Amino acid sequence: MRLNYPKRLNPPSFLEFQKRFSSEESCAEFLAKQRWPNGWVCPRCNSTKAYWITARKLYECSKCHSQVSVTARTIFHKTRTPLQLWFWAAFLITTDKRGISSVGLGKQLGLSQKQAWFMLHKIRQAMSWREERYQLDGVVELDECFFDAPKARGSLGSSSAKIKVLVGLSNDDQGKPRYIKFKVLTQINRAQMESAVKKMIAPGARIKTDGLRCYLSLPSQGYRHERVRAREKNILKEMRWLHTMISNAKTLIGGTYHGLGSKHLQVYLDEFAYRFGRRHMLDRIVDRCILAMATSPIWTYRNLIEKVDIIDTDKNAA
Repeated sequence: MRLNYPKRLNPPSFLEFQKRFSSEESCAEFLAKQRWPNGWVCPRCNSTKAYWITARKLYECSKCHSQVSVTARTIFHKTRTPLQLWFWAAFLITTDKRGISSVGLGKQLGLSQKQAWFMLHKIRQAMSWREERYQLDGVVELDECFFDAPKARGSLGSSSAKIKVLVGLSNDDQGKPRYIKFKVLTQINRAQMESAVKKMIAPGARIKTDGLRCYLSLPSQGYRHERVRAREKNILKEMRWLHTMISNAKTLIGGTYHGLGSKHLQVYLDEFAYRFGRRHMLDRIVDRCILAMATSPIWTYRNLIEKVDIIDTDKNAA
């Protein structure tokens, strides 16, 4: 019996999006609703009563008199870039399955490449942070693959470095793909595999893998393990959806971004997973992305470049 999937709705058009967020005020109003869906709450004293200061565009708590902007403690924290441009960046990165490069975004929004990269990377981090909250379950196909990293400057030859990535794809009862997750590894060994699988896949799931011995410990970790021991051609047929998604991800990384190093590859793969997991809610994907941006931790340039610890503003955000 064929499973009836929900009809894929189209994302908003350029004109619809422009009309909806035609000013900074409309963007700020929408952002406030995402941050405080049940009404404004003071981050210092938890009071729910505040005054709106029009001249400074701030909320002032009626109890402790602290002043809070709608962008404070979000990825927009202390930004000088208009919210309209942030919202347009969210629109462009979520509605095109090929993604968008910082060069392309800079040209479309009139920004420098560096500024566009910083904005896109913050949005990707918000997507990645949201993706970390969920685990794959049910029937999960699991395999390791390699992504090409850009060749170092001045190096000879045509070969490039290979970045190791563990990929998991959950399927429904009809064998159709549901969600996908990626995890960049430094080595393919049992210790790293076990750690990655625990983060990616919920206990009790049925995991299908090839004959790699690193997967033999999965039953001891609380998973049901189905080992596909066959020739490569038969394995590709047995787990065809997984390898199709891997191929699509490689096309994205190679085509749009022309290869990535291991330092930032994870968030780009999380961007791919974010869009893929929400492909049946394209009419709401921009709103969901802005919600992630409004509730995720504060990301500074140093956080992104040096991969230092972040400031988590709301660990329990929905």
